[in-house]
Amino acid sequence: MKKILDWTVRIVAVVILIPAFYFKLSGADRSIATFSALDAEPFGRYVVGFAELAVVLLLLIPQTSWLGAMLGSVIMIGAIGSHISVLGFQGGAGVSFILALVVLTCSLIELYASKERNPIFTKIFAGQD
Repeated sequence: MKKILDWTVRIVAVVILIPAFYFKLSGADRSIATFSALDAEPFGRYVVGFAELAVVLLLLIPQTSWLGAMLGSVIMIGAIGSHISVLGFQGGAGVSFILALVVLTCSLIELYASKERNPIFTKIFAGQD
């Protein structure tokens, strides 16, 4: 059961992030407009796009899923903060905001679920049960 939950949250995050990084790296008009509003066009769009690609690849490898979850959490916290502070909840009842919340939730669940494979957690929590 734990393995099914582990893979489910990773696949959900990956399915959401694949089109996200594709649109950023391909220069979709909406991505350009979003990063222009953040005064981060084009550099920020490329950095976030490649970071999301890295998250997808890391989440698909069980040994590195903890690192993908950690990086995904950081990126999604930034995305959520951008929506709250600058972008607002644009387009279709804030679909981008909701998807960022879903990916953040999946990343945090994966981060917890993969704590045995995470060298940082194992050092911090060594000997504690």
